Amino acid sequence: MQKTDDLEMLTDIYKNCKMGVESTAKLMPGVQNGDMRRAMGEQLKQYQGFAARAADQLAKQGKAPQDAGFFEKLPSEISMAVTQMMDDSDSKTAQMMINGFVMGVTELKKQLADTPNVSEHTAALAGDMIQFQLNAINDMKQYL
Repeated sequence: MQKTDDLEMLTDIYKNCKMGVESTAKLMPGVQNGDMRRAMGEQLKQYQGFAARAADQLAKQGKAPQDAGFFEKLPSEISMAVTQMMDDSDSKTAQMMINGFVMGVTELKKQLADTPNVSEHTAALAGDMIQFQLNAINDMKQYL
């Protein structure tokens, strides 16, 4: 059971990270504030690092990482595009980033609660990811 729970958790961490990478990369070009753009660039690197860690752990268990599917990404993509068309300010971008981090934290915390049999290593990775996202929320608040 633990291996199944680990695979599920690691796959969700990987998908969370890849969506974070894609969303951040799409939002960054429109950001005017240099400090905010640099903060987002650092967040992008951290997302990539977490995705690599999850992919490495999945590979050690003989499983290839899977990105979120087209239909999983579609609502987020549409929401971002519409929001940016209506308000492309740095403040609105910061709000969208914060919303994404909150969704990521919520999903990971829910999954940790639902799968108590994950290994310590997987739980630690999820905990690190949650902490990164909580810190990122605080970092983005100054740009609201």
